Amino acid sequence: MKKFLAILGSALMGTMLATSSYAATEPVVAQVTFADPIAITPVNALQYGVIDHILNLEVITIDPDSGLTGDGVPLILGGTQAAANLTIDAEASQVLSIQVGTIVDGTGYALSAFTCQYNGGSNTACQAAPHTPTAVASATLFIGATLTGDNAAVPGPADGSFIVTVTYQ
Repeated sequence: MKKFLAILGSALMGTMLATSSYAATEPVVAQVTFADPIAITPVNALQYGVIDHILNLEVITIDPDSGLTGDGVPLILGGTQAAANLTIDAEASQVLSIQVGTIVDGTGYALSAFTCQYNGGSNTACQAAPHTPTAVASATLFIGATLTGDNAAVPGPADGSFIVTVTYQ
């Protein structure tokens, strides 16, 4: 029995030695790059100017290049009409997704059909993704939108706001 156990032990030891002689190791590098955080800096508000308070269901559109269209344009009495202007600081060469929320606190109108122009590119729906990547870390985003009266306009300021969210695609 001692002889059998000795032979079995030798066989097991030989098997262990034989398998370990075929093992190999190699270090593998893990590469990680953390993107710069995105920062949004407002430069100019979306501005429709002074509009006659009789704006009912008329429509005024400001394009990202600040061009005006719509049947409510004759109701603009003065002031400045301009697209919103923001500076986006992000990691260079990354594709961005731009989302625009609905108007908050505006009375007498609704905003819709937000259009973006990012880094000198073409005008496109802000919700359309992805937007063209930029080779620079800082680029301009212009936002236009369509204002539609809702029959609740009263004389006086009716400033509202909307949320712009920019994320890496």
